[in-house]
This record gives sequence, structure tokens and C-alpha cells, in this order.
Amino acid sequence: MVDATKQSSLLGGMSTARFLREHWQKKPLLVRGAFPGFVDPIDPDELAGLACEDGVESRIVREKGGAYPWQVTWGPQEESIFAGLPRRGWTLLVQEINRWVPEAALLLEPFSFLPSVRVDDVMTSFAAPGGSVGPHVDSYDVFLIQGRGKRRWKYHTKPTKDRRILPDLDLRILQEFDAQADEVLEPGDMLYLPPNFAHHGVAVTPCLTYSIGFRSPCMGEVWSSFAAASARQSPASSTLLVDPPFSPASNPGAIPEELLSRIRAMVRSLDTSDEAIDRWFASFATRLKPGHELEPPRRAPEEKALFRKLERGAVLARSEEARWAFLPGTKGALRLYVGGVELVVPPRATALAKALCSKRRHAGPELVAATKDPAARALLVRLVAMGALFLLP
Repeated sequence: MVDATKQSSLLGGMSTARFLREHWQKKPLLVRGAFPGFVDPIDPDELAGLACEDGVESRIVREKGGAYPWQVTWGPQEESIFAGLPRRGWTLLVQEINRWVPEAALLLEPFSFLPSVRVDDVMTSFAAPGGSVGPHVDSYDVFLIQGRGKRRWKYHTKPTKDRRILPDLDLRILQEFDAQADEVLEPGDMLYLPPNFAHHGVAVTPCLTYSIGFRSPCMGEVWSSFAAASARQSPASSTLLVDPPFSPASNPGAIPEELLSRIRAMVRSLDTSDEAIDRWFASFATRLKPGHELEPPRRAPEEKALFRKLERGAVLARSEEARWAFLPGTKGALRLYVGGVELVVPPRATALAKALCSKRRHAGPELVAATKDPAARALLVRLVAMGALFLLP
């Protein structure tokens, strides 16, 4: 959880309730000094090294000096590419650094007033002076935290209507962009932008910027996922559809009413109770992203050895591969969702499950105190065995 002092600083003295009421998905918010004394969790050289690794999504954007305007070079990057970059006008972007840099994952903690199922990732960009990715519109909520250096942000204060893009580019850059606000962010400053508000960030000096993204699924994805999940859970899912009795066709193109009636009944027989929808959505919203995978430890955790380490002060951290959420169960139980997997948690372990969902790191002694009951200890051991929790070095 975020303490009241940090939360006040984060939103410029505004309460989280007021922010959600007045700004969330409605209008931008600029906060000076949102992160006082901000310390970068990564430096530019480390970011460049990360961009060269397999499995890490990265891009280098060159407005000029490439083979064509706004050229994008996708990773993994070659180390030699950095030596050939000009002194100005380029940007390196690395997605999901919360997966690769433990300290970067902690940038998500101050935003715990937002549902974790909405978390997308922490993207980090390093830009040389003049570096930019052009004026554009995003389809997600983003908090832009300024690290070292300065970046100038021009942005719209109302939703962008003209979204025509320049043709034949690697990026979706707007044809027309007239800024309604113009601000230079310095270390520790933060700019919140809702979806569909055009913005354009240009490095004033060499700078690092951290984009904390929160994304909603598109409706088509929601509908198709629910239909697929309902079909899998239906006892008749593998049963061949048998035609009902119907009259001879006067035209083979006409679909018999008897067949339509049976199809309607089949669709309406799917379980659309509140409980079924809620459980499906919790699994859907916490599902692993493509390329993400929980990595169980090579050896199954031995309970006594694990708790000895915790008693001595070891720290357990949540894997950034998976999102966590929970729903109330029946008879005091709780349904815990980790990476799309549903775990039924008995009443004696629900406090632990909620605590694990509330933050990313947990001190060993704190966990030992919270796992006096065997059910709670069993849950903790199971989550470590899944790779959902791991001991920090």
C-alpha cells in the first residue's frame, strides 16, 4: 500500500478519490515533484545493454539520419548500433523493464489505488537531445515520470479528434498537431495522460522517461474470450450438433427456422450468471501476456528451509510475469488469481492472499507472522512452487 504522504506527493496533494473522479480517463494532470529526490532504477548504458538481449522488446527511433524518416530499428539491438548513432534526434525505448529490473517494478507501487488487472508495463525511454517518437495518440492511460534530464511535453488538454496519420512510416505519427499545453518536465515530475489525448515529448537534454501504462482490453477481445471460455466449460462442448427435424428446403440458401431455434437455445444455455462472468473475467484479466511465463524453481521448495530463510530476513517478491487479483469466495473463502490460474483460498489464509496482492515485496518476518496457520503456510509454499513468488538474492 502507498502511505498517505507519498500519495499526496504523487498527485500534487490531490486525494486518489478526487483524481479518479476528475482526471482518470477524463483530462491530463501535471504534477511537479511527484517523486521528490527521484533516483533512476537504471542508467542509459544499462538500458542499452538490456535492449541487446534476446526476449527484450526494444526500438530505436531515428527521426533523421536513418534510411528514411522516422526509421524504427527493432531489437534485439546490436551493440555496434549505439556507436553509430548521432548526438541528436534519436530515442531508445525498452518495454517491460519491470520484468528485468526489480527496482523498476517498484515504480508501480505508488499506483496501487488502481486495479492491478489494468497494469500493462513500465516502459523506459532514453532520448538524445531532440529525440522523440513524434506527436501521437495512445489507447491507454499513462503516467510519464521524468528521470534524469529534461523533456518537453506538448499535449492536448481535450480528446484529440483529428487522428489522421502520416502515410508510409514505421510509427503512427499525426499529420496535424497543435499543442494546447507546453511543459518541460524535470527529474521527479510526472504527467498523466488519458487515452486519446495527443502528445509529443522531445528531449531537451539527454534524458530518461518512465511510462507507467494502464491498459483496458478491447470489447471484441472480451467477447471472444468469454465465448471461448464458456464453450470450454460447457459439458456439450465436444458434442456434434445434431440437426433437428426440418421440412424440405424450398431454396438451399434458406436456413431452416428449426435449426436457428436450436442454435438460439444452445447459445442461451451458456452460463451467464454473475459468478460465472466474474470468475471468467478474473482469469481473463490476469492471464499471462504472450511471451510471459512463470518459472518454477528447479527444486520444489521445502517448507522448513523456506521459512528458515524468511525468519532470517529474506524477502519474497512477486514475479512480474503475472498479474494478481482476487474475488470473494463462498463461506469465507477467497478466489485468488495469478497469471490466469484460479486458486481457492480457505478462510484461514485469506488475509495472507490479500496481503500478497497489495504489494510486490514482502519482508520475511512479516510473512512468518502472517503464516501461523498451516493453510496460510501451504498457500505460500504453493505460490513459490508455481514461480509466482521468489526469494530476492
